[in-house]
Amino acid sequence: MTGCGAASNSDYTFACPAQRLMQLALLDVSADGRDETLLGERLDAIQVDAERVADCEGDLTVVAWSESSSTSAVLYKGSITTTGASEIGRDRRLPEVVSGVMNDIRGKLNDLFAKAPASGHDLVAAFSIINDFARSHSLATNTLSVHVFADGISTVGSGSINLPFLTSDQVATIVSQQQLPDLSDIEISLYGIGRVGGADQPPQQVVAVATEYAQQLCNSTGAKCSVFTTNIAS
Repeated sequence: MTGCGAASNSDYTFACPAQRLMQLALLDVSADGRDETLLGERLDAIQVDAERVADCEGDLTVVAWSESSSTSAVLYKGSITTTGASEIGRDRRLPEVVSGVMNDIRGKLNDLFAKAPASGHDLVAAFSIINDFARSHSLATNTLSVHVFADGISTVGSGSINLPFLTSDQVATIVSQQQLPDLSDIEISLYGIGRVGGADQPPQQVVAVATEYAQQLCNSTGAKCSVFTTNIAS
C-alpha cells in the first residue's frame, strides 16, 4: 500500500544548523490519512527530511498517530549517517542509506495498517507527542525541527472541527478549551492542512477553517509556527 519512494535530491545542498539536527516528523494515519496518493506525497516529503538528516549527520524520528497520542507508533528513530573520506564520497552513499530508512518506515506502516483499524483524527494530540519528544531530549545542544503531515480536520475529542460553517470566534473557543503544552521557540511546520484523500477536496471555507484552527492551536503553544496547505516540505 505504501509503495515506492520519490527520486532522491542528487545535489544534497541542505542548510544544516550549527547544532546537531533532530528532525521529528509526525504522520497522520487516520482513515483519511491512509489514502494512497495522499500518503505517498507525505512519505515523499519525509524522504526529503531523511535526506537532510543524512546530509547534516543528524537524527530522525518518525511517529504515526491518529485519534490520540496514546495510539501513536514510532516508525523510525535513529541517526542517519554515511561514511566516506570526502563530502562527495558520503553523498554518493546517501541515496542507498536513505532508501533503507524509507523501506523500514514503509514496512512498519504496512504492519500498522494491518493491525490497527482506521480511525478519526485529532490534531491536538500531535502537540502532546511533540511535547513528550522535546522533554526527553536536550534542546540546549540540539536543534529540533518538527514537521507535521495532516489535514488538520480533527474529527474526535473536544477539539473536533468536523462541523460546517464554523466562524473564527467558534474556532478560537474550541482552541481555548484545549490543554496544550508549552513548546516555546520550537519550530513547527504543519503540511497538507485542509487537504484530504481522494479527488474531491473540501470547499475553500473548510480549508480556511482548518488552516486557522491549526495556526491557532500551534500559536497557543508558543512555538514558531508555519501552516501550509501543501504536503511537500521545502
